[in-house]
Amino acid sequence: MRYAVALFAVALQAVPTTPPQTPVFRVATRLVQVSVVVHDRHGEPVRDLKKEDFTILERGKPQTISFFEVVAADKAAAPPSAPLPPHVFTNVVTRQAGVPTNVTVVLIDLLNTPLVDQHYARRALVNFLGQIQPQDRIALYALGHRSLTLLHDYTTDASSLVERLRKTRGEIPSELDASTVNADSQEELRALGLDSLADMNQIEADFYTANRAVQTLSSLEGIAQHLAGVPGRKNLIWLSGGFPLTIGFDEMPSIGSPTRDQRTFTAEMDAAMRALNNAGVAVYPVDARGLMVMPGFSADTRAAPSPRSIGAGLRNMHMPIETMQEIADRTGGRAAYNTNDLAGAVRRAIDDARVTYIVGYYPADDAQDGKFRDIKVKVNRPNLDVRNRKGYFAMRPLDTSDKTRKTEMRAAVWSPLESTAIGLMARVDLADTPQSSTVHVSLQIDPTMLSFTKEGDRWKAELDVIYVQKTENGQSPGDGIADRVSLALTEATYADVMKNGLVRDRTFARQPRASTVRIVVRDAATGSTGSITVPFSQIETGR
Repeated sequence: MRYAVALFAVALQAVPTTPPQTPVFRVATRLVQVSVVVHDRHGEPVRDLKKEDFTILERGKPQTISFFEVVAADKAAAPPSAPLPPHVFTNVVTRQAGVPTNVTVVLIDLLNTPLVDQHYARRALVNFLGQIQPQDRIALYALGHRSLTLLHDYTTDASSLVERLRKTRGEIPSELDASTVNADSQEELRALGLDSLADMNQIEADFYTANRAVQTLSSLEGIAQHLAGVPGRKNLIWLSGGFPLTIGFDEMPSIGSPTRDQRTFTAEMDAAMRALNNAGVAVYPVDARGLMVMPGFSADTRAAPSPRSIGAGLRNMHMPIETMQEIADRTGGRAAYNTNDLAGAVRRAIDDARVTYIVGYYPADDAQDGKFRDIKVKVNRPNLDVRNRKGYFAMRPLDTSDKTRKTEMRAAVWSPLESTAIGLMARVDLADTPQSSTVHVSLQIDPTMLSFTKEGDRWKAELDVIYVQKTENGQSPGDGIADRVSLALTEATYADVMKNGLVRDRTFARQPRASTVRIVVRDAATGSTGSITVPFSQIETGR
């Protein structure tokens, strides 16, 4: 173990960690960052604004700007860093080659989009990708009924994106179909005295609607955790048919009928928006359903629709749009709907990232009361279009129950994406004996990305750390190892940790058939995570 730790120390000297250039929102410092895009009357980005040109208001009160940065899409990517030493792995994006100054993620939502609209959206996206510009750095993701999938990491190579997209097949949205009940059929069932059957149909539809909403918001949060370490502007273009944010509030039940369950997704929405805003991700929802006609009056409908059918159709049409609009407003993006020009909507979203101003401030009112704080940004020039997220919820302690912690750790362990909201670097070594094979991990955690708070003479933080081994087919051959780390550092120790990093050592047996180990660190106060996947094959060949 002493030998491994010594090697890790040498590796850390060879690969120093540096705090990210762009500060991150912390519980201790409460720095609020706002991405601002400014266009002139012709829709062109304004490039020459200075810090003194901006005024930022929170709840109508001016704030002191403490951080200011201009991010341009045409800025060259960062040069490759020195290669990592053998056995050393990291999720720190700035340690990788060709790190972009901004990135656009296109999320193809197969979970919430009708099959025919999936095909139309994919054709529009292929048409757009054939016209991307050299500064466009685009990644492709797909959200299906089972999981979120990385189709292609960010690149400027249009041909590789198009090829990968053409190999991606549509998916029959069974959960979306099951989420909708036919209003006329429900009315007929009740007329026949089959109220219980009608009620069961609605309960089943609500169940699938809730699943879609929770899975989509969880996926948006996972993308935010993955992009948190990427510097600069990040756009998420969400090609989707959308989902409602409430269930059961849209109509009054009939007299004498059972009360329909009512549910909102406020907690899941807040968690996703918090992660997106902390990572600096602006969401641009694009309604893949295109231009829509009045429900019940499409060309394939023969009979005249009933008033109930029209009402249900209007709700199904507009509630997803309301969700898209809210997500766009809360992250500083722009929603596009009721248009068949999907390629144009994607182009406009990407163009928004050509020049971005990142403004940071420490709120004059630092109470963590969980209330919404509206933000308004002004520029001292006339006739400019200034857009930014509308505000944020003042952070308060998250749900730290064992159930919540386990749920979020499980999601990070099995996510197809590595999380970068907490910077990690690990040296992993294998030691074989006649009886077994042992894995030793020396894990360095970037302390500047943790939420330390001062209590008395101590700096405190609480972390969850888990190590899970997986086989080639993605299964775990045994139980993972979970550690709960409670830190209470003296002033001197805290200063040392901030300078040299927080290091944790762990040794465990290698499980039979295991090919990788996933290491996850979660900040209990904020829910931010960092993760690394280490292939054992790279360790075996390098030792």
